[in-house]
Amino acid sequence: MTARPTQRARWLSVLSLTLWTLLAWPLQAAEPGLPGLSVTASSLELAQHVRDIFRQAAPRLAGLTGGQPSRIKVEVAQDREAFDRRVRQLGGPEWAAGLAMPGRDLIVLRSPKQLTQPQDFRPLLVHELTHLYLARQLRGRSAPLWLEEGLAMYAAGEGGFALAGTMAGGVLSERLKPLSLLESRFPAGAEEASLAYAQSYYLVSYLINAYGPETLPRLLRELALGRELTAALRKSTGRSLAQVEADFHEAMTSRFSWLALLFAGGTLWALVALGAGVALVWRRGRQKLRLRQLGELELQGKKDLGPKRIWPPPPRRGDVLEQAGLVKPASPESYPGDAGKDGG
Repeated sequence: MTARPTQRARWLSVLSLTLWTLLAWPLQAAEPGLPGLSVTASSLELAQHVRDIFRQAAPRLAGLTGGQPSRIKVEVAQDREAFDRRVRQLGGPEWAAGLAMPGRDLIVLRSPKQLTQPQDFRPLLVHELTHLYLARQLRGRSAPLWLEEGLAMYAAGEGGFALAGTMAGGVLSERLKPLSLLESRFPAGAEEASLAYAQSYYLVSYLINAYGPETLPRLLRELALGRELTAALRKSTGRSLAQVEADFHEAMTSRFSWLALLFAGGTLWALVALGAGVALVWRRGRQKLRLRQLGELELQGKKDLGPKRIWPPPPRRGDVLEQAGLVKPASPESYPGDAGKDGG
């Protein structure tokens, strides 16, 4: 015979279910005003952090791409093992920090504590969100890789001095890749791949600055209609692919040639060394001036204090000549007395 649950047990069961619902719901429910957003994370604070980033980034992403996904699911892995396991299930690379799956409207991310710099979590999320926005606007079509990665970096604000240095080096050495080689894949080598990402970022930035903020949405709409890249660029910019590429190279040469010189042949380090040398000379000059001023004050204010005791005592003149090999060593009896007397 099975015992019937007591009133207390029933209340505990209801309370446990209620608590579980209250804890789980904020992690998976859609954000009001942003239809379709759901977040799964290890804490309420992290889930809310994701929502805050999305709320701030969504309007800009919609403006850059001209569209918006109908729904987005964001999963933030609790630890490295959970991330690796989920990425294996999805068939993605385990070395990545984040993974966007447009076909599933899904983003999987490492948690901030797993990143080398926790503050990189925000640009990481925006970068992956951009891929979903692009996929929504392209409607199953594909964009050139330089456009997709360059726009994701631009939206996430992944520029900076390091990226500028990479681009400057590419301009100086004339190693910028033709866009035809960056449409479907980037180079395998780390250095060449870094230059490809930098070139993509600055090309997207150039298109926006040169032709206006509506350029990219128009370009993506043309690509979504199945137009070739050259025709899509002419529709959105009035220039052919070859003309855009030539204009871009000229703009980058003008922009980065002066900066590239700083990175060539150790010029940057030479400038740093020169600055350090100037600072050292200035510092020594200041020290000499200070010592001279102190000496003058000592002569003016301490003449009545009698002879100053020196420590350690100065060597005898005879000791100095003996060390130089100019005289024979004298016996101690020849110069008895205090250390301050002259032995010569």
